[in-house]
Amino acid sequence: MYPRNLRIYIGVMGIASMVALAYSWQFLLNIDSADLIFAGAAFLSSLVAVEMMRGQGAVSLVLPVVVTVGIVIGPAAGAWMGTLPTLNQRELSGKVRWPSVLFNRAQFSLIGWLSGEIFRLLGGRAEHLTLIGLSGPLVVAAVVAFGLNFGLNVVFVCLRQERSAVEIIRVYYKWMLPSFFVMLPIAYLMAAVYPVSGPWPELIFLLPLIAVRTWMVLVKRIHDMYDHTVRVLLVGLDAKDPYTFGHSMRVGQYGAVLARYMKLPEDVVEEIRHAGMLHDIGKMAIPDNILNKRTRLTIPETFTIQRHPVLGSSMLTQVKVAGCARDWVLHHHERWDGTGYPDNMSGEEIPLETRIVSVVDAYDAMTSDRPYRQAMSHEAALAEIVEESGTQFDPIVVEQFMALCGEVNLAADEGAGHGWDRTPNIAIEELQAEHERELKEYLERQNLTE
Repeated sequence: MYPRNLRIYIGVMGIASMVALAYSWQFLLNIDSADLIFAGAAFLSSLVAVEMMRGQGAVSLVLPVVVTVGIVIGPAAGAWMGTLPTLNQRELSGKVRWPSVLFNRAQFSLIGWLSGEIFRLLGGRAEHLTLIGLSGPLVVAAVVAFGLNFGLNVVFVCLRQERSAVEIIRVYYKWMLPSFFVMLPIAYLMAAVYPVSGPWPELIFLLPLIAVRTWMVLVKRIHDMYDHTVRVLLVGLDAKDPYTFGHSMRVGQYGAVLARYMKLPEDVVEEIRHAGMLHDIGKMAIPDNILNKRTRLTIPETFTIQRHPVLGSSMLTQVKVAGCARDWVLHHHERWDGTGYPDNMSGEEIPLETRIVSVVDAYDAMTSDRPYRQAMSHEAALAEIVEESGTQFDPIVVEQFMALCGEVNLAADEGAGHGWDRTPNIAIEELQAEHERELKEYLERQNLTE
């Protein structure tokens, strides 16, 4: 579901694009071989779009082609070249919803048209372009086009995620910024070469675009390898103790739901998910006779099992995964009153992310069957968590968790077809104004506001 403001934004973009296309309709009467070559180049470069991290669309390599067409052939050609020829593989396969497809067509159409108009308004002439001298109008037109593409996409994701632009750039776009700096000179060279050599040599520039794509794919694969390493560790945990594996997966999911409900930045939400999934990884080093014991643990056995946060953090340090989640794993048994382990941290000395994991960890442990007891009901588990608020748990986190559970029964909904990556669409604005103000002040103290 697209938020109302996003639907309005897409509608405005679509109308503006249709106006530009209607104004440029005469281009369709004069299509020649050069236009077809550029259309082919645009289509080929769009097919190799790279999916963005965290699933927020894809990065297209078609922009240099669209900008070049707008500059060397004209704004009308740029407007039409940004429509159908820029369809990418994900759109053609139906993986992208039609409002997003409309937005993509509209933005490329407007960028193609504006790049040509800006070039001409600044006195640029395509026939005067050369590889020897630097064309000021061409530089300005290309920079504005790339900046507009970046800005339009950031606004789109901001409205869809209901997050600040600073967070969206940091979480979703930071990794791809170098590609813009590389594609910008490619667009300049494509425009400068055309008056000298015609349209066919433009196809040569598909090679550097492929190189840019290779670099972006490599960066994304490094990120995916991080996730893959986390899952490899979880496979080992599943082989050791299937209950702990399932418990860890649920804690990761619940922690992400609660963190997103509390409006924490999306990259922090992802780290909390990893911390929840890995919080009990140290139990791989605990003997089975202790881990699965049905009777009360002896004092030495208790000390042994209380080592699992230290063991887990050490394991994550050795394999160099999970970032700061290593510390959150280390401290997930600390208590608000300072009586936890291993370091007897108290209050806000404990990272907020750890306090979130601790609450959902306790909730899932209480609502799951164990060899030595039956699962509690959802209501009984919530009552237990409220009772421990201010002693075992952070009162603010408990308050937020109770507000979340007023909307969603996590224990009941976990297997109801939601999937691990779906999150209830719960807005913090639905809470009372005083509640929202207190939460904002609390997050400011944690240095985690957007």
